[in-house]
Amino acid sequence: MQITHHPSADHLALELCGRLDANWAEHVGHVIETAVRAGSHHILLNFARVDYVSSAGIRVLLKHYKQLKSVTGTLRIVQPSQGALSIIKLAGLEALLIAPEPASATQQSGTAMASRVEMEHLVFDNYEQKQGAFLSGSLVGHPEKFPSGTLSETDCVRWAFPGETIGLGLGAFGKDFNDCRNRFGEFLAVGGAAITLPTDGSSVPDYVLAEAQLVPELNVLYGLRASGAFANLLRFEAKPDKTNVVKLSQLLESALKVLQLDKAGFVILAESAGVVGATLRRSPGLADGASPLAFPAVRDWLSFTTERSNERNLVMSVGIAESNGAPQMASFVRPIGTGASLQGHFHAAVFPYRPLQKGNLNLEESISKLLGTDSAQTLMHLLADEREFEGVGQTEFMRGACWVSPLNL
Repeated sequence: MQITHHPSADHLALELCGRLDANWAEHVGHVIETAVRAGSHHILLNFARVDYVSSAGIRVLLKHYKQLKSVTGTLRIVQPSQGALSIIKLAGLEALLIAPEPASATQQSGTAMASRVEMEHLVFDNYEQKQGAFLSGSLVGHPEKFPSGTLSETDCVRWAFPGETIGLGLGAFGKDFNDCRNRFGEFLAVGGAAITLPTDGSSVPDYVLAEAQLVPELNVLYGLRASGAFANLLRFEAKPDKTNVVKLSQLLESALKVLQLDKAGFVILAESAGVVGATLRRSPGLADGASPLAFPAVRDWLSFTTERSNERNLVMSVGIAESNGAPQMASFVRPIGTGASLQGHFHAAVFPYRPLQKGNLNLEESISKLLGTDSAQTLMHLLADEREFEGVGQTEFMRGACWVSPLNL
C-alpha cells in the first residue's frame, strides 16, 4: 500500500494505492491517526487506485469516521474506483463515506470568533466566553498537616461539586470520614464531574458525573472549591522548535500574561507530551501521626513518576496559579517549575487519546462527552522534577484547550 499526502488549507488528502485488506488496514489506520494527532480533522481519502476493500479495511474506516465525527471533523472517500465503490455500496456505507467533493473544514462549535496571540513558546486562539466572569473560591483544611501525618476527622468536610464548579485536593466518595478513612486520595472536579484515585489498593480512578438530581459529593480533608464561569478559552499549540512541546509552567505564565491576571483558576484538556507527578498509595486517614514523607516509609506512601509517562494521551487538569504570593494560599501552592515566577497546585486525570474538536468548546459538554466514552487511567498531583541529572522535568503538552478565569479567594 502506497500512501501520498496532499495537505491543503482546509483538509488533508491521502491518496491510497493498493488493496485495503487485513494486511494493510492497520497501517492505513495508523496513518490516519497520526494525521489527526497532528491536527488534521478533515481528511479525504482518494480511492482512485484502490480496487479492493475488505471488512478489516471497512472497520478501520468506520472507526476513524466516528472518531472525527465526534469532534465535528470529517472522513470522506473521493474518486472511488469501481471495485471499491461496489464494495462500499454493498456494505451500505455509500451515504456515510463517499463524498462528491472536498468537505469544508470551517465547521466550528459556536459562533464566537477568536483572536490569535503568538507567544515565545506557543500560539493562542483566544475565545472570550463571558465578559467579566470570575471564579469565587474557598480553601478548606490544613495541607501543612499532611507531612506530620495528623490529618483527622476534625479536618474532614463534605463538599458538593455541581456544574459551574471546579475543585481539587484530597478526598473520597463515601458517607463520612470513617467510611472513607482507608481510601482518601487525590481528586479533581470540573464540569459537573468529580474524579478520585482511591488509596485502598484498587488503583482505579472512580468518578461521579452529575445527572438529573445527582450531584457529585466528596468528603474532603483539604482542598479548594471555586464556583462561577470561565472568562476565556485559550486554544493553544506548541510552536515548532527542537521539542515541539510546551511546558505546564510556560502555558500558565503565557495565559496569565495574555489575560493580564495575577491569580486564576484553570481547566486544561490537552494532548500530553509527558506527565510528571505523584500519587498517594496509602490514605492519610491512616497515618495516625506518622509522617508519610519520612524515609524510607515514603516509598510506601507515595508513587513518583521516575520517567516521562503517559505520552500522547489526553490529560484533564484542574488547578490554580498565582504570581503575587497571596498569603492565604501559601500552604496550598508550590513553585510550578524551576525558574518559573508562578506558584500553583494542579491535579490531572489521564485518559486514552482522543482528538479534541477545534474552535470554541463548551466545557461541561466536553467533560460529559469524555467521561461518557472513556475512563481515566490514573490521576496524579502534578510536580516539577528538575533535579540535576536525575530529574525528568515537568508536564508538557502539544496542543489543547485551556479555560481561564480570574480567581477570588
